[in-house]
Amino acid sequence: MAIPTRTQRVAAADSNRDNNSSAETAMTPSAQWLAKADSWESTAQAVSQENLGPVLEYLLTFQDQALSSGQIVTTAKVFKVLADMGRFSDIRRELTETTELGSVSCHLLQRTETSLSSNPQQQQVPDERAEHVFLLVQLLRCICNQSADNDAGRAKILQHGGISTLAAVLRSVDEVWREPLLVGQAAFGAALNVALDNAECTAALISAGAMGPHIRGLCLDATRSEDLFRIWPIICMSLDNMCEHEQAVPELEGHAEYAQSLLGSLVRITQMLSNNDITDDDTGKALRGAQRTLLWILCETLEKSAGIRKQLCQPETMLSLFDVLDFYLCNRAESEEQADAEQDGKPETAAGTAAQPLPPNKPMPQKTNRNADAITQMIVGVSGEDEGLEVLFENPRLMNRLLSAFASTSTTASDPQDQRHDAMAAAAALCLGNLARTDSHCSRLVAEHPALVRTLIHDWFASRKPNVRTRHAVSGLLKNLCLASTNKQRMADFGLITVAADNIDTAVVPIMANAIGILRHLLNGPAAVEIVSEMLRLRKPRQPSSSKRTEECALEALLRAVKETDIDGIRCEGTRLVAAVVKKVYLRKDERQPLLEQAQQDLEARGVELVVPLVRLIMLDGQRHPLLQQESLVALTILVSASSSRALYAQSIVRLLVPENSVPLANPAAQCKDGEAKDDKEEDSGSKTKAEVEGFAGILCALLRPEGAVWPQTTLQAKSMVTQLKSSVQATDLWSFDPIGLAKLQNDILPLAV
Repeated sequence: MAIPTRTQRVAAADSNRDNNSSAETAMTPSAQWLAKADSWESTAQAVSQENLGPVLEYLLTFQDQALSSGQIVTTAKVFKVLADMGRFSDIRRELTETTELGSVSCHLLQRTETSLSSNPQQQQVPDERAEHVFLLVQLLRCICNQSADNDAGRAKILQHGGISTLAAVLRSVDEVWREPLLVGQAAFGAALNVALDNAECTAALISAGAMGPHIRGLCLDATRSEDLFRIWPIICMSLDNMCEHEQAVPELEGHAEYAQSLLGSLVRITQMLSNNDITDDDTGKALRGAQRTLLWILCETLEKSAGIRKQLCQPETMLSLFDVLDFYLCNRAESEEQADAEQDGKPETAAGTAAQPLPPNKPMPQKTNRNADAITQMIVGVSGEDEGLEVLFENPRLMNRLLSAFASTSTTASDPQDQRHDAMAAAAALCLGNLARTDSHCSRLVAEHPALVRTLIHDWFASRKPNVRTRHAVSGLLKNLCLASTNKQRMADFGLITVAADNIDTAVVPIMANAIGILRHLLNGPAAVEIVSEMLRLRKPRQPSSSKRTEECALEALLRAVKETDIDGIRCEGTRLVAAVVKKVYLRKDERQPLLEQAQQDLEARGVELVVPLVRLIMLDGQRHPLLQQESLVALTILVSASSSRALYAQSIVRLLVPENSVPLANPAAQCKDGEAKDDKEEDSGSKTKAEVEGFAGILCALLRPEGAVWPQTTLQAKSMVTQLKSSVQATDLWSFDPIGLAKLQNDILPLAV
């Protein structure tokens, strides 16, 4: 049989103490009220002003007497009864509105805390201290229940200094840690309920220094009782509530050890659960709840604070995060089932049960394993800080951990082991992508690990076996590696050009965007001709096409994508790639000229298909992205000057000078198939942009004048394009041009290009 604590012995022997008390004690209002406890007709009668009022007045006025050794247990019993009554919302409201319970509780709590903290345990008579601890617990329970879902009660507790006293209890009273299931549970439960979803009380709790004891409560050492595990969910829920407040981030940033302690607690809990160190079901449930809440506290705090990300940007931190990620991937089914209903903020939720808290309602990319997603998000955030970049990249243990994630590839998408491997590889790729964000790191990674790069390209990007998220992460890493000039030819030699071109027509937009980015980066290197040839090579399309042709090249897939999409990233980057291909085909001169001449013929066979996306980019994105506007103007200038089909390109441009032909390009909805948006009512022209009203001609005139924030070089390029367009028009029969567009060119545009 377990030996009861001193506090429990006092609670069990309180009846004997009452029998031995003096006659004067028996006649106190507290003792009289308790004596009638069984005879009250209702709880409402017990707490009425008529009956309870004199008791509270006595406790507030004669505090020394109420806290004397002869009456302290009686006083504690009063608050025990009131705490039990406070579980009911109607009684809670009546106590708040009609009595001074909040004031009395706070004053007596302050006296009790002072007595316990100013007299070390070894200097105080054991039974006397136990009496004070017994009273402390009942006062904390009373405050906990009185403040549950009761902002009026919280306001009174704040007004009378109860919150600062609560923080002092957490900091100074040893029994909070030595008797966690009795004292600690009541203390942290009161801190949780008094501040839950109440910004003013939460701010007061943080200002009073309560965050430190909460974090201390999650640290393990040899002196701590295992009973502390049972109240970890309460501590975590209270800490989570504080971390939602704007004052939490400065508090955490000001104490570098806080973030490390939170992560250390998360890692320690994960190790205990991984090693099956916990055999008790209730303790295991409590630890899993604490683990989950700690995870979300860290995830959201790191998202808010660059300072805390910098504090954690260390190799050991990254290794620990990957350990936690591995746990959630190995226990995926278990983590998905942990959605037990919580009684968040209910009366004595904290003081009565070791409840398992739900994580905050934070949207994540996948619903299936949002805990693993949160860890991955943390890995990406911490590894993205510049201050720790060199330290992380130079750490051999971390690099070996990252490289080992790609040791083998998936075999079946439904195999749980492969799903775990895919998710770990995705996190490793995202982390490596952050670490390889400088040219020197990119060059070293490719030079020192060529086998890894080949594996990334052919087993993780080209293969359709890994899941979409993993292929997206890997393709993003490969795109980063293509940035360094020293890597461009190497990446081409590894076969990346073909793999990227094959992914232009993928239905997965993020992967398509990365494939476009890879080709655009490599196009600026020595492999430009190979890229152009690969983009013009016919292949069987992966996605169904409206065309009856059984084969198409990657360039056709790209032109179709930028034409049909309303996604800015695909339209902008895709059109930039088209413009870059045009420049390389017509302006590059080297020993492979026959290949370039063939490429010119292939481009000219597509005619207007090249012009439309370039014009559309100038209209839609030019004001936001002047560089894109500049690149498109350069490409149009080349098409109407350097190509043998300059007349065909000139005709296409002149046709788009007609507002009726170019205005639809400025409205992505107008590009919908089957014209499903064509019957919509026209909006008021006053709310439309220049592109939506005047079309390409209006935008071109604005660039030539210039109007607004137009780059000087953009104006010069626009004039150059118009001059070349004029030359092509003059060299061609005028009857072949759209008459309205030709009039726009001659009357509105050419005078501005002089």
